[in-house]
Amino acid sequence: MILFVSSSNREASALAATCEHRFWASYTCATVREFRPLTEKIQPRAVVVRHRLLDGYSDDILACLKRMPSTARPRVIVLMSADRTAQIEARQIALGADCVLHDPVRTEILLEYLARYRIPTESPAAHSPKTRTSFSFAGAEVYPQEHRLVRGKQSLHLAPQEVALLNILSNTSGKVVPYPILYCDLFGRRFDGDTANCRVLLGKLSASFDRLGIELKPFIQVIPKSGYLYSPKPPRSKLRAPASKAQPKRHLGKTKRRATASRRCPDR
Repeated sequence: MILFVSSSNREASALAATCEHRFWASYTCATVREFRPLTEKIQPRAVVVRHRLLDGYSDDILACLKRMPSTARPRVIVLMSADRTAQIEARQIALGADCVLHDPVRTEILLEYLARYRIPTESPAAHSPKTRTSFSFAGAEVYPQEHRLVRGKQSLHLAPQEVALLNILSNTSGKVVPYPILYCDLFGRRFDGDTANCRVLLGKLSASFDRLGIELKPFIQVIPKSGYLYSPKPPRSKLRAPASKAQPKRHLGKTKRRATASRRCPDR
């Protein structure tokens, strides 16, 4: 994931379109205020920031990134106007910038830097120290290498994209995973506002869990215009007994009702 921070909509759109042409997932924001909450939701591998923003400078962006763990900290490219002094450029490098490019920025040079800074695997799960052989999800056990979902003595096969979605949500439990991240990791393309692919995938996953007697809806919240939120212990989780252990229904006989005899007065 490549994150562009620019208060110019034209510049941000042009940079995003260039990345899309190379099938690189990207996300854009315009201000420091928009950038700060993004660092809790996404983990970009490269950040391209314009030096002057509407509500601050690239210095503020670099300060935010400096609080991140060094293993998850992205590479930063600062774009600045041609009239900026060498002292300002040196300050950006001292604050943590990896590269400073002056206007007019040559697209081919910027792309070469981005190609070096980005990595093939950009999902939140990619930052795990090691690949997990299994992990729990909504009352079931997931075996990612075998593409298996297990509950008790029951198991079934999952599609690779189903396993990938479970892995992403499991590694970011309690946090909203934005649609740009989901589309980058699951479908390898930039999110264009249409959530149909994610809806279909989530529907297939829900059907798989339902076969094991687990209702997935209470565990995964669909946040409108944002993404998915996984809660390991939702307030109302519904786990049914596996089908193999279901008890046969017993047909009860009709209960006898006591009839109360009405007393009649004797005829005269």
